[in-house]
Amino acid sequence: MFDTMTSVDRRHELENLRRSVAMLNQSSHGLSADEAYRLIVELQDVRERLDRLRRGLQALLDDTARDSG
Repeated sequence: MFDTMTSVDRRHELENLRRSVAMLNQSSHGLSADEAYRLIVELQDVRERLDRLRRGLQALLDDTARDSG
């Protein structure tokens, strides 16, 4: 449960960051709004993949524990 809540919180945090970046002034120093937006979208994708991998590994561990128990 704790991992799920943390994951949900992080996704919410990333979405808020994505929306904030979308409102950045295009003349800001550093990353452009488009670059920052693409980076956040990529980070969201990586986060989702990592969550799926974690769930898959947990399912394998659960199956192994059931088979050996």
